[in-house]
This record gives sequence, structure tokens and C-alpha cells, in this order.
Amino acid sequence: MNLGVSTYSFWHFKGDKLPLKKYIELASRMGFSGVEILENHLESLSADYLKGLRRQAFDLGLSIYSVSIHNNFVKPSVAERDNELEKVKTMLNAAYTLGATIARVNSGRWQTSKNFDELMAKKGVESPLPGYTDDDAFSWVKDSIEKLVPVAEDLGVIIGMENHWGVSKNAKDMVRLFSAIKSNSFRAILDTGNFIEDTYHQMEVIAPYAAMVQAKTYFGGGVWYSLDLNYDTIFEILRRSGFNGWVSLEYEGNADYEEGVSKSKELLSKYIHH
Repeated sequence: MNLGVSTYSFWHFKGDKLPLKKYIELASRMGFSGVEILENHLESLSADYLKGLRRQAFDLGLSIYSVSIHNNFVKPSVAERDNELEKVKTMLNAAYTLGATIARVNSGRWQTSKNFDELMAKKGVESPLPGYTDDDAFSWVKDSIEKLVPVAEDLGVIIGMENHWGVSKNAKDMVRLFSAIKSNSFRAILDTGNFIEDTYHQMEVIAPYAAMVQAKTYFGGGVWYSLDLNYDTIFEILRRSGFNGWVSLEYEGNADYEEGVSKSKELLSKYIHH
């Protein structure tokens, strides 16, 4: 396994953002093997900019292994879903230019919660929009992914579905998606912090489909919630399933970023066998 860090670990959607090059320098200085780039940190999608980042990472001895995309396929409007598809296609091409082999996608969700805090209070469960059902959402996500698979296969980039609320909020629904779309270019990204209930059982179910792991830590208490994660158990599950890929730190605590990321690296490093 290899240990990398998501640039999300240095910025939780609040406060000032540093230029992406600074986060890549930080990842190198702190001794990570690679970096996962949050879409919100990309300042441009121009080929020259992306190639510059790829070269910077190479010069620092880092791999850019993943790009994390923000998208939502749970939209009744075909036109809106088509817009999301075009956006994801653009981002898959950006991932390819950066040299990343996997791109995180979301299933999307109904967005019937007032805000993310309310969604978290409901443990990620939302009511469908009036006149629709969760089966509608599943079918929109399935159809969208099926349209993206040929693009991913052509680029050699994996579409990584994270367990991240909406249709992908639990392992059972994710397995339903993987069973419906049989492609080695559509795999799971197992986020250790997003199975709030029945955590380890759900990880066991999804681990055989996982192409990457996002490892959550909560030093200083969680920004939204804290899970008391037992990484002994988690890495046993991963090894039993034959997982040997990238573990991407997503530090989501209230402690200062550098302190939280340093402590997280120390915690996770002992489980990573090169």
C-alpha cells in the first residue's frame, strides 16, 4: 500500500485557500508518497496548468494518484444530468492529463436537507423530491455511470464511486450499482468515515470493490462528527480483501491543519507496508 494525502486535508471548504502548488509542496515536505487533488483546488483546467502540476509533483517525487470530483446525478431533469455528465467527462480528461489513475465521483443526492449540517444530523438520509422515489435516483446514477464508462476505459482512468451519501450512502446500494455496471473502470472508493452505522460490516462488504481508500481522521474533534475508528480492524478488512493500493488521508478535524495532518500521517504510516 501507499500513503497519500488529499488536499482536502488542508482546507475544509472554509477560510482562505492556498494556491494548489503550496498544498503539493506541503504533501512532499510532510513525507507523503502522493497527493489527491480536490477539484475545488484546481485554479484552471488548461492543459498547460495541469501539465505544470504534474511536473511539479514529479520533481518533488510525488504521485498525483487521484482527482476528487464534485457532481450530482440525482436530478430529475435530463438536461441537468447531461450537464453533470459533461462536467465529469471534462474532469476525467483533467485527471488523465495530471497522471491520475482514479477520479472520485459522487452519486449525488436529493438535496432536500436545508444544509449539510442537517444532512449529518439525519445520518445522511434524505427524503426524495415530491413525485420521485429512491429507485428513480438509482436509475439516473446507473444510466449516468454507464455513459461515462467508455470515456474512462478509453483514458485508462478509473471512475471511483465513494460511499458519500445519496445513492452511495450504504454498502448494499453500492453493491447494487457495481452488480448492474460490470466494468473494471468503475470501482469503489472506500471512505472510512462515511459509513456512520454498522461501520465495519459495511466496509467488509465494499472492500472487495475498492480501488482506493480515503482514510478519515478527526484530531481536535470532527468538523461535522467524529467516528471512533479502529484502524487495526480497518486494515485487517483491507488486507483480507486483497487491497494493496493508495490510502488517501482525509483529515477532517478541528486541530490546526499541519498538526492534524502530521498526527494522522503518524497514525496511518504504521499500517502501510511498502
